Amino acid sequence: MASSPDDWSTQSNDALHISLVRPENGASKTINTFHPKFTYPIFGEEESIFGYQNLKIHLRYNASDMRPGVLITYSKRFKAVGDVEPTDLKELLSDFLPENAFQKSPAFDAAINDPNLKDFTPPGKLLKSHEEGDAAYEIWYGNSADPAIQQLLRRLQILVALFIEGGTAIDDAEWGSGRWTVFLLYKKGPATGDASPYTFMGYCTVYNYYPIIPKLPLAAPGTQRKAISLPANSDTAIPFPDQSLSDLPIRSRLSQFIILPPFQGGGHGARLYSTVFAHYQSDPQTVEITIEDPNEAFDDLRDLNDLIYLRSLPEFQALKINTAAEVRSKGRVPSDEILEQAPLNELRKKVKIAPRQFQRLVEMQLLSSIPPSIRKSGQLEHLPPNTLATKMKQREYRLWGLLVKQRLYKHNKDSLIQLEHGERIDKLGEVAGSVEEDYARLLGKLDGGEDEVKDELLGVPEAIESRATTPGKRAAEGDELDLSVRQSKKVKVEDAEEE
Repeated sequence: MASSPDDWSTQSNDALHISLVRPENGASKTINTFHPKFTYPIFGEEESIFGYQNLKIHLRYNASDMRPGVLITYSKRFKAVGDVEPTDLKELLSDFLPENAFQKSPAFDAAINDPNLKDFTPPGKLLKSHEEGDAAYEIWYGNSADPAIQQLLRRLQILVALFIEGGTAIDDAEWGSGRWTVFLLYKKGPATGDASPYTFMGYCTVYNYYPIIPKLPLAAPGTQRKAISLPANSDTAIPFPDQSLSDLPIRSRLSQFIILPPFQGGGHGARLYSTVFAHYQSDPQTVEITIEDPNEAFDDLRDLNDLIYLRSLPEFQALKINTAAEVRSKGRVPSDEILEQAPLNELRKKVKIAPRQFQRLVEMQLLSSIPPSIRKSGQLEHLPPNTLATKMKQREYRLWGLLVKQRLYKHNKDSLIQLEHGERIDKLGEVAGSVEEDYARLLGKLDGGEDEVKDELLGVPEAIESRATTPGKRAAEGDELDLSVRQSKKVKVEDAEEE
């Protein structure tokens, strides 16, 4: 009986097995095995491999130095008929792995059993460590210009394709620029006789941006703005002749962020994020910390960490809506009367959080002081008692809503002006309602008291990755107005500034 094409097709997500292994008695012992989330960057949109039966692709990593080794097994291989041939697995994988990953299995086992690897320590410098039981969790960091960091990145970059939707690997040429910093998360267990005590758990990369030309003040009436002149042979590279990189302010953008599946759900992603955040907050050269195109799970982790941090600051805790602010039926929202903006902007610069993210956190904090019964007061069955205190909270809630709608309108003006006035108001109210629902969901995670808050935070699901893109790309995210479909719970916006 002739076989059908389906008999020779395998789903690549199922076929690919990723393992962490340790050396043992001259061979390797598997300690964790997991599947990728995506394989379409390697095997195509259908995520299907043709030409094999009972196919298994084993991508084995030495748990300490992450040396990769590929082992492919199958029971039958399709015999080529004309132009129809089995998928060339090595050819496809070779774009994502170093050449030595395709050595035969005995060579891989021999390499990871090298006695010198018993003394392996992660590349770079130790940034932070904490102990749990008989294990320590360490975060190391180093610059991409370091050859040891570059070697590790080459081994890890396939993980970007396998776990970050739309992720793009960092080009080798970019590593040498020294503008990437890599943070590595390791578990350090008890010492053993055969292997290093270190187990790789995850990593993130941060790219440093330098402003090239500052904004100039407006020219005086009747005069022309003075142009910036560069040498005739200038390629606008920085630093300028009279400056060094250490003199320039930088914006540090977190790009790739991966916690391996066996270590997700234990709060390790939250600890890595908060450590990276604290590192750049204490860096005098960094003026702003941004995130590149985060997904929803990462958004949650970031929001919770940032909000808990800001709540430790007295000036943030003291934020309060001015219920005496006068709001006219027509005209602009008096945002500076509702909430004084100058000290708020100074606080934002102090904590180095990007403008839109900081605005969202302020909105969450202000909403947290408004009881849920007041937020639901538009529904008759939830009307609270008609007291003076209730009326003041209701006014506070209305002013809060104006601030949120003002921000949404500014970021979505081009879309909103396409609508009729009444439809514009309805759409803005719809999106503001979705934003409020999402804030309430996040605030609900912080309602259990300080100890419970930390436990809740550490339990955030860690399918957490920031989608990496080329360094020049600006992320499009936020509370984007969709004029044709109903908004989802997690509303997105297209912002003018970095996230």
